[in-house]
Amino acid sequence: MYQELLRKITEEKPSYHQEEIQWLLDHLGDPSSEIRDDLVFTSFTRGIQEELFTQEQFQFIAEAVSSDGGLDEEIYEIGLSTLERSFRALIYANLLSADGNEHSIFYQVLQTHIRNTMLNQGLYYLSKEKDTTGFSSQYGWVHAFAHGADLLTEVVCHPDFPKNRVHEVFDILGQLFKRISIRFTDDEDWRLARVIYEPILQGKLEQEQVASWIKTVDFPIEEREDFYKFSNFRSCLLEVYVQLDQRNSLQDDLKQAIQSFQY
Repeated sequence: MYQELLRKITEEKPSYHQEEIQWLLDHLGDPSSEIRDDLVFTSFTRGIQEELFTQEQFQFIAEAVSSDGGLDEEIYEIGLSTLERSFRALIYANLLSADGNEHSIFYQVLQTHIRNTMLNQGLYYLSKEKDTTGFSSQYGWVHAFAHGADLLTEVVCHPDFPKNRVHEVFDILGQLFKRISIRFTDDEDWRLARVIYEPILQGKLEQEQVASWIKTVDFPIEEREDFYKFSNFRSCLLEVYVQLDQRNSLQDDLKQAIQSFQY
């Protein structure tokens, strides 16, 4: 099965049997990065983004990854459990992206209760995640916070995510940056910035809302860890600044709020 699936990665338009999809699901959090990253995640990403799966297979994958508690399964365990939910979060993100894309054959294919489960779990996943491992010498990329950021971005950008819940996103991000006491070193802060600038670019979030929120966030520096928290948040804001500015989309209110942010 492994060799056959590996071969399909090199094909231009492979098709997948149900047994093959089930094998990929069974190895979603495989401890081997060659299987987990290079084969399983690549297969799922291509299958969804390049529309290699059928709509029925898309629904089957969605039902499988959201079952057994979904992202909440063993949420307070680390190690192999983190691999499972971290890469499950990435599949959630791909599924929601396709489900919300009117140009995709998977547009609005998710069953309502599964879509709602993914949106709700994706919204609150980062408020529960504790494993800050970026790259592991044992497992390779774990990257739960980066993957969770990718998922939260797709949640906020999804057409079914109501604009009146944006304040919950701000709360989650604010609490996250005040809770994590290590300095992110694997671009997690830049991935978290996507949660802000992608919805802005897609018209789901107003820049004045972000500017107002930034003015309410403060980081009193008392311990060394406090500076790490501040530094993570500042790096996130700087990435928002750069991404919007290079697209000539940065408005004065947000520009000034980011420039003025300090401890």
